[in-house]
Formats: sequence, C-alpha cells, structure tokens
Amino acid sequence: MAESFTRTARRFFSPEAIIPFLFGSIALGVLSNAAFTLLTNQLGTEGPSILGIAVGSVAILLLAVWIVSRTLTSRDGTTAIPGKRPPKQHRGLILLVSNLPTCEKAIRFHGSTLERVWLICSTRTLENATQLRRDFSKQIPDEPFIINDVNDPLEFHAAIEKIYEHLPEDWSGRDVIADYVGMTAHGSVGVVLACFRHDRPMQFTPAKYDDNLKPIGPLDPIEITFDSLK
Repeated sequence: MAESFTRTARRFFSPEAIIPFLFGSIALGVLSNAAFTLLTNQLGTEGPSILGIAVGSVAILLLAVWIVSRTLTSRDGTTAIPGKRPPKQHRGLILLVSNLPTCEKAIRFHGSTLERVWLICSTRTLENATQLRRDFSKQIPDEPFIINDVNDPLEFHAAIEKIYEHLPEDWSGRDVIADYVGMTAHGSVGVVLACFRHDRPMQFTPAKYDDNLKPIGPLDPIEITFDSLK
C-alpha cells in the first residue's frame, strides 16, 4: 500500500503536474481563506480546532492525490487495439526487463491478484530491475535472472524453464503468465519457445504512439493464445 501511494504521489508532483497544481493553488487561495474564516467562526480559534482544520486539510490533499492518480490510470488503461483482449489477472508474472514505464504497466495490470514477479534482465537493464525490486518489493523478493548473452534465445529459454520448475507449492504453470516483449528479439524467441510447447500463458505490453509514430507510453497488456493453432 505504501509503495503504491509513493508512486502515486511521485506522479502527482511530477514536473508536468506541479506547475498547473501551483497555479491552481494560487487561484484557490481566496476561496481557501474564506473557507478557513468560516470554519474558525464555527469551530473557534482554540488549539484543538486549528489542529483539526489542519489535519482535515492534509487528508483532503491526500485524497485528491489518490483520485487524480486513479483518473489518470483509468484513462491510460486501455488496449486501444481492436480485436485484442487483455489477459486475465494472474498470480505470477515473468518479465523481460526493458524500460520502467512498460514494466510497471505490466506489473500493475495484474493488481492485487499478483503475488510474485520474476525478472529477467541483462547487465544493461540491471539498474531498471533493481528499481523495480525497490518499487514492488513484496512481489519481487528474488534477485533477477541475469542473461549473459542477450543474443542467445536458449539462455532465455533456460531461465524461463528454471522459473517454472521452481514455482511455489500449489502453483501450476497456468498461474503464471510470461511477458515476452522486452530486451532483444532473441529474448522474445526464447520466451515463446519455453511457453508454446507447454501451452503456458503469454502476454505482451504494447506501446502507445503519437501521430509521428513515436512511442509515448505503454498500453495494457494483450493476451496471446494458441487456440487458433490447435
């Protein structure tokens, strides 16, 4: 809960959001002055009354942070790809570590259902993997699998197989979904090879593009199924 709120506050007070927030605060100064005067007229100006007004103001600010974050998340949380469907939420997620926003989107999508995340990275993306472990420490207790040769799909394949061989007790392969996009094309091939033969769930987290086809952020994950191939 604390980690989620920290990420929410960080987004709310980002450079893009803080300037409108400050202008809005100034514009509302007169209104807040009037509200304070009204409250002190009703409650008095003694210490307990002032403390109550201060605590209430902080609570309203925290609620505003939460509401704004939920609103922004709901607007961003769309696949926007006709004919595609998001996966159901899973208990486990295998993730090829790429840029942080994409990884965070893949993790957050599975919500409170998600209990465990396994990270696969290279030395170049180890810093991002470390940041993810800090932000999602409850779901990512283990060190990431570090791939030595990112152009060897069989090394990725071996890492995936090791994860499935050591799942928590009472878990099955269907409890875990692997996100196969990230790092290199060889990494994606390795993930698909490990999942296809055993019919293990897979997803990918697509990017959202602007009019110039420049990626501007991740969309919700898309489910990949093998039903049409059976």
